Amino acid sequence: MNQGLSRKIYRELINGHIINKDMLDGDLLVPNPLFDELASEENREHYDHLYAYIGYELKQLGDSFFLNEVGKDDVLSDVAMRVQTLLVILSRGVSSRNLYTGILTDVRGGLSRGQIEEIGNEEENQQILAAVGLKKRLLTEVENTLITRALAYWNAQEHLVLTNGGKAFLDDMHGV
Repeated sequence: MNQGLSRKIYRELINGHIINKDMLDGDLLVPNPLFDELASEENREHYDHLYAYIGYELKQLGDSFFLNEVGKDDVLSDVAMRVQTLLVILSRGVSSRNLYTGILTDVRGGLSRGQIEEIGNEEENQQILAAVGLKKRLLTEVENTLITRALAYWNAQEHLVLTNGGKAFLDDMHGV
């Protein structure tokens, strides 16, 4: 285990961030050393034990890692509910506009801020956001939840693209 990487991993995970296999460097996706540290066969067991000792479970979903509190697997947290709601609204917005289905995961694709605002202005989507307690505009909620937690990023064209973790959560919701 690398002590410097381990400390960075802890700070990311304990603050509710996702650690993705790839990370954005300029306008290129490059391997994330934090993911590689966690995914290493010789390290993984140590990290599993380390987090278990402090009441967490290190979870891997697709090409991403995150923490769950031990014993909370069956409970949908507020954060998980917000993430799922935002992903559903965005993916429905893509479908209703007959856009390329991979637009949300293509580093050169993504949704513009204008498209996200347009999706958020639809009455049905405003009702869904309100029903789950999301009171701000869709774009603000996307920033506060998906961007902040490393489930999405703004690409070089300033379009929203899902990270490995965002894609894994979306796939998991669709049973892929």
